[in-house]
Amino acid sequence: MSFQKILVAVDDSPATTTVFAKALELAQTDAAQLMIGHSIELASSSQVTVNLIKLEIETQQAQSLLQAYYQKAKKQGIIAEFSYQTGDPGTNICDLARTWGADLIVLGRRRLKGFAELLAGSVSNHVVHHAPCSVLIVQGQ
Repeated sequence: MSFQKILVAVDDSPATTTVFAKALELAQTDAAQLMIGHSIELASSSQVTVNLIKLEIETQQAQSLLQAYYQKAKKQGIIAEFSYQTGDPGTNICDLARTWGADLIVLGRRRLKGFAELLAGSVSNHVVHHAPCSVLIVQGQ
């Protein structure tokens, strides 16, 4: 199976390096385009000013993170672009895949088990069940 448009979900976790490397490998093999996506989650708060400051900081961090991954892809000769959204990561990943027309989503998973996973939810689980295309879950180290 060959892919033309690969969406890779990145964050600032150590596992993202492995996830991104796999997405790059697949993009090179298939001469695919790469979309690098990131979600900014905001905790609900009654303090609007605190949320606005937090959003500004996280937006700057997201732009730096995405720019770094974009440059890595560009150095490998991969046609790439990036996008970030605020809100629920699982929903954002599926929405971006749908609007961009991805035929593969590559993402990692946190190693939560049992009750911790139930409480925290699972981005990868949401994506597997709601994605409009194939999904590759890359296990962390």
